[in-house]
Amino acid sequence: MLMEKIHAASNSIIIKIIFGFIAVSFVLSGVAGYMFTQIDTSVAKVNGEEISQQTFSQQYNNAYQNASQELGSQFAAVADSPEFINSLRMQVLNRLIDEELLRQYTNELKLGISDDQIKQEIVKIPSFQKDGKFDNDLYKQFLQINGISSNTYASYIREALKVSQIQSGIAQSDFLVPSQFQNLENQFFQKRHVRLATLPIEQEIDKQVVSDKEIEDYYNANKNAFSVPELVKVQYLDLTQTVAEKNVKVSDVEIAQYYQDNKPQFITQHLSHIQVATENEAKDIYNRLQKGEEFESLAKLYSIDKLSGKNGGDLNWIVSGMMPATFEQAAVSLSVGEYSQPVKVDNAYHIIKVNEVKTRDLDEVKSEIEQIVRNTLAVNEFYSMEKIANEKAFEHPESLSEAAKAVGVDIQETDYFSRKDLPNALNYANLISTIFDSDISQGGVNSEAINVGTQHSIIVRVLEHKPQGIRSLEDAKTDIITYLKKQKAELMLLSQAKEIADKLTSNSKDSAVNIQFGELETWVYAENKDSLLNQAIFSMVKPINNSVFSVSRDSLGNVVIIELTNVEDQISVSENDLLAFREQLKRVNQLELVSTLSKALREKAKVEINEDFMKDLQE
Repeated sequence: MLMEKIHAASNSIIIKIIFGFIAVSFVLSGVAGYMFTQIDTSVAKVNGEEISQQTFSQQYNNAYQNASQELGSQFAAVADSPEFINSLRMQVLNRLIDEELLRQYTNELKLGISDDQIKQEIVKIPSFQKDGKFDNDLYKQFLQINGISSNTYASYIREALKVSQIQSGIAQSDFLVPSQFQNLENQFFQKRHVRLATLPIEQEIDKQVVSDKEIEDYYNANKNAFSVPELVKVQYLDLTQTVAEKNVKVSDVEIAQYYQDNKPQFITQHLSHIQVATENEAKDIYNRLQKGEEFESLAKLYSIDKLSGKNGGDLNWIVSGMMPATFEQAAVSLSVGEYSQPVKVDNAYHIIKVNEVKTRDLDEVKSEIEQIVRNTLAVNEFYSMEKIANEKAFEHPESLSEAAKAVGVDIQETDYFSRKDLPNALNYANLISTIFDSDISQGGVNSEAINVGTQHSIIVRVLEHKPQGIRSLEDAKTDIITYLKKQKAELMLLSQAKEIADKLTSNSKDSAVNIQFGELETWVYAENKDSLLNQAIFSMVKPINNSVFSVSRDSLGNVVIIELTNVEDQISVSENDLLAFREQLKRVNQLELVSTLSKALREKAKVEINEDFMKDLQE
């Protein structure tokens, strides 16, 4: 059983996705999904906390794209399969539920994350680094673009680090004894020597004959398999901030004005502080400072921030956005050498001292300011563009041409699609509802601008609508013939192959068979040359005196007779491969522990899945 899990860990896209869940990258996936997505309606509620349909759609799109990249050319064979689509949807939904349960669990445990930990995590994020160092300009630009404060972003990081604590604890609690490693290594790197005789299915398919009665009987017995979902063809206008930004020009006057209005953003202060728990303590220390006592000495004696306290309260260089707003407002009002009166920040009191100040001049920050101003103007331009497009789409319901012309965007047009295979550009819960369930679904009218993200709206028009139905027998006939021929060919080949294998196994003189085996091959479980054959070969009993025979299908659908001649249990593997295997094995066991924790949390949780929404996706 464990061998199968290890094998899956090497090849399964789903396991790779879940391994991503174990990593600290939760900051950029699960938590970000909750924090940055505006919740409309839920796909599920976990102990009363909603997981939005939009979050689900975004995560499903990501998983679908990952599957496409992982499976490569094989993806086309499963992409339209209802089993694959529904399975992927449930995997995404369950992952989101597990992430929410884990987030709630960290809150129950009251795990603590210090401000210093948050700062250290932020400065390590690659997107905020330039030339291998934290770049505050990139950080502030990120906050500006996303319209959030540094305190808000810090709260997101805090939640992510709490989850990371749980995951690290799980990882560190796992271990395997050397004998377990040895046993699994022997199985995973075991060598089996085989010869294969392939019976090609394509040649047998061409020989098969299917009668009209067989076609009709199959159709009548499996009508549900020939259902045609509700289909639509649409046109739409994609309104984004990027489109709006093309009309934005930033003048030097606007840049200079922003610099003057926001000068504190471009000041870097070398600060010290004394942090105490009560206002009375802070007032007492402030009075002692007023009487001439040394700031550094008092910080070492009384500051409860031990990290800075041992250095005389030194916080080093602080840039705008690194500290709480109240703290920064007090600091920026001070001159070099001055210290503040007691300042309450959260549940503590601070006396802040300015040691040095550096101010970046306008020329140094001009490009940064230009981008900030451009983003602000682009947001305004977007809402203006959206308003104009809305008005024109309403005034001219017969088409999207006037709206497109008014805002300078192209009309996009799709082919027919159903609820379960929406184009990525339209895969948003509220847009799906508009296309299929609102007044516009029958065509002849434009929708209003539908918000699908930050400064992102879509105006859509249904061109053609086809209701759900069942394909006619005539329409389905070709597909049925293909399926029945393949089914007959496979059954015939399996029967022939089993008869041959039985004769070869009996090894009697009157059991001569006309079959040609290929050259001797060496198969290693870890290599997984063909998943179906691999499973069959390594499930066969070990030969003692004579070869053993078995029958299987390969990944191409052919029937294969397997002759197993010998098994090598003594492995010869490089140290690097063994180390990689052991690391992978640890990850699999950690995954098991995470799964066990998730199951335990689910057993006591109240999880409400929006069955109507999930059902709509399957139609």
